[in-house]
Amino acid sequence: MADLGSLVAAALFLSFALYRALIIWRGSDPAQRYIAGFAGCMGAAMLFRAPVVMSALRDLAPLDTVVMLITHELKSFAHVMLLLVGLSLRPAAADRTAQGRQIRLAAAVLVTGAAVLLMAGVRAESGLATAPPDRRWFLAVYNVLFAAYGTWCLLVLTRELVRQTRQVAAGPMRTGLRLMTFAALLGIVWTLWVLTYVPMNLTQGLHTASEDAVCSVLGAVTAALATGGATATWWASASGGPLAAPGRWLSAYRTHRALEPLWSALRTELPQIALDPAAPRRPVLWRAEFDLYRRVIEIRDGHLALRPYFPADATGRAAPTGTVGTAVGPAGPAGPGERSAEVRAVAEAATIAAALEGKRAGRAPAGAHASGPVSQQIANTVAAEVAWLLLVTAAFVSSPEVAAARVRARTDTAGHSGSP
Repeated sequence: MADLGSLVAAALFLSFALYRALIIWRGSDPAQRYIAGFAGCMGAAMLFRAPVVMSALRDLAPLDTVVMLITHELKSFAHVMLLLVGLSLRPAAADRTAQGRQIRLAAAVLVTGAAVLLMAGVRAESGLATAPPDRRWFLAVYNVLFAAYGTWCLLVLTRELVRQTRQVAAGPMRTGLRLMTFAALLGIVWTLWVLTYVPMNLTQGLHTASEDAVCSVLGAVTAALATGGATATWWASASGGPLAAPGRWLSAYRTHRALEPLWSALRTELPQIALDPAAPRRPVLWRAEFDLYRRVIEIRDGHLALRPYFPADATGRAAPTGTVGTAVGPAGPAGPGERSAEVRAVAEAATIAAALEGKRAGRAPAGAHASGPVSQQIANTVAAEVAWLLLVTAAFVSSPEVAAARVRARTDTAGHSGSP
């Protein structure tokens, strides 16, 4: 488990670092260069700290000890890169002396960390880093220094990412910033995990030279969130490609379910509209787009089949205010916007509800005519048609005007059936 997590994290970090370096290393955006530098440092550290790599180095002493020291410094340098990312996200007018102070602090931490490890006399033995009994506290001090400085860097980055997210409109960029914020928060947990080694440092002078299972999992998840966030604008642009297919399937599945009340009412009275009578009511996820398209066709076929039962005045009587297609508000009549569409949807849902009552009674309501009105919405794309039918379905289920139209239709058909 530890090997798998470490190697997956290393692969994600190094692949992303190479990808960004090839594209933007010579560009003018310093934040992108720092992100690539962070990914490269962290990926190399995770690779050399993988248990399988450390095992291969055991017979190469003192090389295994040198590698251990280098990987610790690579992780610290990766934190410095994250700090620089956060500082580069600040407004251009911000005080640049703060960046200089942070760079000097970073250099002091790196030098101090290396010096403390050397003073601890750490050696790698059988997969563990060991320190002599009289130097154990140096090892503990190093881990506390690493955790404290790494957490500080990540907090600076998180603060700037949150600020940037609030200033960006909804879209792929905001999604990417949120994913990177989650990665930074999880990175804090990952960094602080090293403090769990401090008791072992002080009592036994031991420290794991490789990543343990928890660190490996935290590293892999952090790497996935970070690379996903940094590449959000790329994979979001492939909305028609295979990367976005699961999202499209899920959206189609949910829309298919949302149209269920209207479709079910039509299918019950008009079973002939089913294009595939044996099709399940709940689609398989990866067929949801096709099944949604079929459901839209069946609803429209049902609409056409009900036309002989449409009452002539259903649309006018169902409109809550004004005329069909116009909504009246405090500022006067609304244009052809959202409220107008809702009014038209209520009118169409009321017409369908009244026609279903007539079909169920086997007699058209008073005033019905064979041609019937056409749909209030003629959509020229599948997406627009689906959006319209969702409005109609919502009105069909919950609108008081539609419920009143049902009652009137039952009264009309009952009165007509009792007349001579």
